[in-house]
Parts: sequence; C-alpha cells; structure tokens
Amino acid sequence: MDMSLLQEITRILTEFAGTKFSAQVLEVQGPVQEGSSYRWRIVSNRYKEVTVLLATKKSLFGKPAPSGIEVYGLGETKALKPNWQDLRDCLAKAELVAVR
Repeated sequence: MDMSLLQEITRILTEFAGTKFSAQVLEVQGPVQEGSSYRWRIVSNRYKEVTVLLATKKSLFGKPAPSGIEVYGLGETKALKPNWQDLRDCLAKAELVAVR
C-alpha cells in the first residue's frame, strides 16, 4: 500500500475536522488497518461520527492497491474513486449531521 496516500488522506481529514467541526472535535483517529482496508474516524460531541474507509484489492502476486473510498456520516453514504482529490471535493461540499 502506498503510504503517501494514507498520509494525504489523514492530512485532508485533519484539515476538514479543523474547519468544519471547529472546537467540537474530540479527535481524528486513523488510519487503522482492518483486514485489507483502512479506516479513519472523526469523533465529535456535537455531530455524528464521520467515517472514511479506503478499500483495497490485492492482485494475485502484487501489493494491495486502492479500489475506492467510502464516506459515512455525512448524510447518505458516498462512494468515491480511490484518490485524495475526490475525497477533498466531497468534503468541501459536505454538511455535518447533528447528534440528536
């Protein structure tokens, strides 16, 4: 897995948390490897938890390669292409969901 992609996604999520959540962010967790996928969580006390999942697929003899990014907790689930620019564009238009 390309570690630079993981670092870039972490940076984008940290920036998103700092601008959209302001002081209500408790933490940005991740990347946590779960099987062949990687998961990040943005935990807040005012808004619904935002989860980003980077799914990977492994070729027969090669290294795992990104196959898609899924974003949960911003209204409906969004399935994105496996690149950081699509994630950035999605988060730029995102509206947070308040915890009830």
